[in-house]
Parts: sequence; C-alpha cells; structure tokens
Amino acid sequence: MPRLIVPDIRQLPDLVANQIAAGEVIERPAAVVKELVENSLDADASRVTVRIEDGGRQLIEVLDDGHGMRPEQLRIALSRHATSKIASAEDLFRVSTLGFRGEALPSIAAVSEFEIASRTHDADGGQRFAWAGAEERAGGPCAMAAGTRISVRNLFWNVPARLKFLKSEASETGHIAEQVTRFALSHPHVAFRLEADGRTTLDLPPQEELDSRIRALFGAELAGDLCAVASGNPGLEVTGFAAHPRHARPTSKRQYVFLNGRFVRDKLLLAAVRDGFKGFLEPRLHGTVFLHLDVDPAAVDVNVHPTKHEVRFRRDGEVFALVSKAVQAAISERQGGFRLLTPEDRAQLPVSPIISRTVVKPAQAPPPPMVVVQERFMPAPEPPPEPKREPQRPVETPRAAEPSTVYARPAPSPDLPSTVRRFWQINDMFLLIETEQGIRMVDQHALHEKALWQALDARVGDLAGSGVQQLAVPIVVQLTAAEIGAIATLLPELAKHGIEAERFGPSSVAIRAHPAVLARCNWARFLGELAGDGVGAVDRLSERIRHSAACHAAVKAGQRLDPVQQRELVRMLFALEGLEHCPHGRPTTLDLSWPELAKRFQR
Repeated sequence: MPRLIVPDIRQLPDLVANQIAAGEVIERPAAVVKELVENSLDADASRVTVRIEDGGRQLIEVLDDGHGMRPEQLRIALSRHATSKIASAEDLFRVSTLGFRGEALPSIAAVSEFEIASRTHDADGGQRFAWAGAEERAGGPCAMAAGTRISVRNLFWNVPARLKFLKSEASETGHIAEQVTRFALSHPHVAFRLEADGRTTLDLPPQEELDSRIRALFGAELAGDLCAVASGNPGLEVTGFAAHPRHARPTSKRQYVFLNGRFVRDKLLLAAVRDGFKGFLEPRLHGTVFLHLDVDPAAVDVNVHPTKHEVRFRRDGEVFALVSKAVQAAISERQGGFRLLTPEDRAQLPVSPIISRTVVKPAQAPPPPMVVVQERFMPAPEPPPEPKREPQRPVETPRAAEPSTVYARPAPSPDLPSTVRRFWQINDMFLLIETEQGIRMVDQHALHEKALWQALDARVGDLAGSGVQQLAVPIVVQLTAAEIGAIATLLPELAKHGIEAERFGPSSVAIRAHPAVLARCNWARFLGELAGDGVGAVDRLSERIRHSAACHAAVKAGQRLDPVQQRELVRMLFALEGLEHCPHGRPTTLDLSWPELAKRFQR
C-alpha cells in the first residue's frame, strides 16, 4: 500500500488572502464603487463624485468632502480588518454604518493599481499613498481639498481570469450608474455626480425630500404618480413611496428598499412588497417602490452575506406585515380605476356581475360613491371606451329554426365549426361562445394579440417595410441611468427595425422615427423591458417588437365590436393553433363544460 503524503499547512501571504477576499466582495467595477461610496457616506460626506473610464476597467475614482483621515491612518487603512466602525464582537449586532468589516480597501488594492489621498478639515494639506498589488509604490504630501480621493486603475490587472467575466463597457457603466442611483435614493440629502469617460451621466444636487430625488432620476411622470407610504413606530418604521400600478414592470429592478440607509435585496422584504401589491397587479408584474425601513440596529443582523444585500430580522413576521400593509394602504388611497376584483367587491355585485363594470351598493344604505372595478390592470394606458349603447342581440350562427328556443338557428355557417351554436360580446371585453360541449369565455384583446403576433412572424425583420413614421416632435422617454447604459448599445439594432432613437441627456432617449405599426407603442415600457433583457437583448429584439406591434394593433379591452368583428375573432379561435395563451403568457380562454356547470348549480 503506497504511503500517504500529508500536505503541509501554511499561512497564506497577505496578497493571496486579500485576493480571495476580493473574489467575494469585488465581483465587478460596480462593487468597487459601492464599497468606496459607502466609506464616503460613513465619513459624513455631503458631496460625492464618481469618475470612471472604460466601464471602470481603466479608472474608478471617488472623491468626497467627508472628515478625511490623518497621514498615519492611511497606511493602517490598507491592512486587513482595519476599521473605525466597530471595536468588539458585540458591535456586530448593532451595526449602524454602511461598512464595518475592514476588508474593502485591502481587497481592492490587491487587484488594482491603487492610490488614496486624504486631508482632514483642520490640516493644511493632504497625504497620499499608492500601491500596486501588495507593493507600496509612492507616497507623500499633496495639495487637495478636505476629504478623501481614492483612485483605482487597471482593475484586475494581476488576475486576468476575472477580466474575462466582465461585460461590455456600456453594461458595466450601467451597473455603476445603478449603484450610484441607489445611493442617491438612500441619501437624498447628499449631492452625487457620475462622470463616465469625461461625460456627465448624473448630476444630482442635494434634495430635502425623497420625492424630489425620484423626480430627478425617473422623471415627472413617475414622480406624479407616487403614493406616500408611512407606517410603524420608532424602532420599526417604513416610509417612502409606492408608484401607481401603471408603472409596474416585468422585473423587480425598480423596487428600491433601504434598511437603515443600506440598499438590500432581501427576499423577505421583496415578498412583502409583492404582497402589498396583491390584488392590484397581475402576478407577472412587479410594482415600483422607494421604501426606507428604519429598524433598531440591534433587531437586525447585516453580517450574513458578503455584499450585505441580505439581512436577518429578529422579528421577521412583524417586518413583513408592516411593509405589506403599508404598501397596500398607500395604493388603496389612489385605487380609482385600477383595483382588481376582491371578495368584498363581489359581495356588492348584482346577480350578473359580468354584465356591468360599474356597480352601486344596495339602496337601503345611504348612497355611497360609485365603485369602479376592473378585472385586470393593463399596464399601458388604454383609450376610454365608447359610450354605452343598448345591448345588442347575440350574433347567431345559421342553424335550423326551433320554436322552443329564444335564438333562431339558421343553417350552419361554413367558416365556423358546426359545434358553435352562438356567440356574443359582454362587458365590451369578453366574448361568450356557446358550443355543444359547454361555454367558452374569451379575452378579446389577448386572443387578437396572439393571432396578430403569429401573423407578424413572417415579416418581423422588415417592420420598417410597412412604412416609417417620422416625428416632427420626438418622443422623449425617461429611463434610469442603468437602463440608458443598456439601451445605448442597442440603438444601431433598433435603427435596423425602423426605430430611430438617440440619447437625449443623461437619463432619457429621444424617439425620432418608428414603424407605422408601432404608432401606439408605450415606448417607456418597451425600452425598459428591452434594457432588462441584458445580454439577450439583441436576440430578443425582434420578439419584443412583435409583441409591441401585436399588442397595440389588437382590439382593446373596453372596445365595442360589431358582429363581423366578433365572428372573425371566433373564427380565429377555432381556425388557428396555439391561441390558448397571449404572447405574455396570460390565458386567452376559459372553458366550462355543461356537466361542470350542472355540478356548480348542484343539478
């Protein structure tokens, strides 16, 4: 039997240890910005400037006007686990600062060419030190304003394998812009400036109120649809804003939740936000929120994840209930026209609730305000429905006449299956089809959208061939800085499809021309979803355009259809395959067999 060799156990060099720590904390340039800006905010900075080049690969520089550091502290700050924010193990359970581990600076210095310069407000000049990996390069006095300046050049120069995992310059710039956006929302009283390759991307003056900062970042349209959130008591309190459900997105990227000033992506809090929007949104959509949760530091553990994005609450059930109910209450105050049907609403409806969209409570009570109920919130604003007219007679398929029935039955129609008896439109939103097997409820918009989506398949690559509409006044779309970074690389691809767009300021895009078929496109939603596709955005661009063209060309919920239009939709349903779900995945039909109906009525 061969003799086993016992490997030696040795102490790792500081450089290797720091590079291991960097692998946990510094995954991309945006993580460097996060760690450095957190230190600036912990230093009571009132103004923070971030400068980057090549998406952060060549340069990341963070300047602040905080309290600064004395010369003898600079060298200590570059050693592992050196921090001024905690002194004992007990302090870990009442952390009130953004940083506390003392790992960020040595980890960043281990994988870059690093320089730090700082000056306290009572000093005549500053002091600087420079490192490359574990090697100190230079140091000495320097002229600078009070505060701290940290420059990180050639990130990952000595770990090239990490460079391979970085995305394009626009993508990394977008991640950095999103990181700065989070800090700007968590600390609205601090001025932030982001410069990318010499161009100012964000320039945010200090704001007294959070809604003013939201307006500066996301535009007046979103800021005008905010519902104030405020609930709880000192030690456990949530404040901020929830946006009107029309601003919901397919992803949760516009859910900004801050815990004691720290941005978090905690599963408990995201679930609480989703529960707060329950009944106001379709399950596939995520509401937009800007929430600040203030919790006693002793009641939360932030030391459970390297990036500190996940936390652990001592009273998680209480936190969940607080956030959920606060969001629900805020939206309920602005519920006009977009609330889903609830059990309480159903109790107020007459015997045939599907016939009328507007319901008034029984007459024995004092006349309350009218209750408006909409079965499903449609994110894109739709035109108002036509004025109500007298109910039309159901459209009948030709069948043989039978005296015992209310509807005449002429001879069978050749364009519809013989199993279809009759059909009619109800509530200007659905088709009700009677067949030999039972009844089928059809969402007219979803069905038509899917049929158009299939029809567009053959010519999706040449939407501009149907005609390009040049706009005398461009459509300006407000996006986040991160979305702008993603969309900038897609502008040439959009032009191939007849969508002429260009950057219009640091956080907006101007649409100057588009295919005529997209005349009613919700461009903010279209571009926002396209930016969220990430690396697959180019591959999914044609599909996005097909979805948008089909959605906006289809008949709308609330649109009165004439008998010919109704018959055509019924024909599509039985003639085409794959219409059971719309392009977004929602069902288009609901089937009830005659035995199932008899069972429901206990026959």
